[in-house]
Amino acid sequence: MSVKIIAIGNRLMGDDGLAIQILEKLSEKFEKNCMKVIIGETDFEYCLGIIEEKDYIIIVDATWFGIGPGTVTVNSLKDVYRLNVNQSLFSQHGYSLIKALEFSYRFIDGIIVGIEGKNFDYSFSLSNDIEVSFDNICNKVYETICSKVGI
Repeated sequence: MSVKIIAIGNRLMGDDGLAIQILEKLSEKFEKNCMKVIIGETDFEYCLGIIEEKDYIIIVDATWFGIGPGTVTVNSLKDVYRLNVNQSLFSQHGYSLIKALEFSYRFIDGIIVGIEGKNFDYSFSLSNDIEVSFDNICNKVYETICSKVGI
């Protein structure tokens, strides 16, 4: 089994690029543990082209659930697939990687690690709340992923 960690988001939309910045910071640590980091941004087709049948997929993305900025949540892909259309995860990226996996690669196991953002407006910068706790958020994401894959 190969573990692939995919960062999705948009660097031009403030906290929506949070997952990308986190995985760029943590990529060496993950790769030392034989996990492949993929910076997918908004290109779900690129991500799909890298996924193989026996992979364990970890999608890292910013969320907007109305909880505290920087809060890390985890959901299994299988649980997300079970949501009905009205409850499913919405994406400002149009047709999302999660929906593509559901339709094309439903057999692939994995999780979605969400990091609650605060500002999703046009901006190259993270919100102040996220920026101040960025190192702590990175540590929490790293620990969460390592615990899920048994490292």
